[in-house]
Amino acid sequence: MGAKDTPILTLVCPNCGESFPSMMQMDRPTFAKIRMESVLEHCSACGKAARFRKGDYFFVPDEGST
Repeated sequence: MGAKDTPILTLVCPNCGESFPSMMQMDRPTFAKIRMESVLEHCSACGKAARFRKGDYFFVPDEGST
């Protein structure tokens, strides 16, 4: 499994609607084990901060790696 196969933990900004990578990156098994109540993240598209719960996070394929 190469770096390009690593999924990116992603969110959708409630302010601008753009998806952006989470500041926390981990694999699926680790993410499944952690507990999260509320995490403050900043959108890389608009720069605004918002709070997210675990259910807001999802994985997408890393299309930028080669």
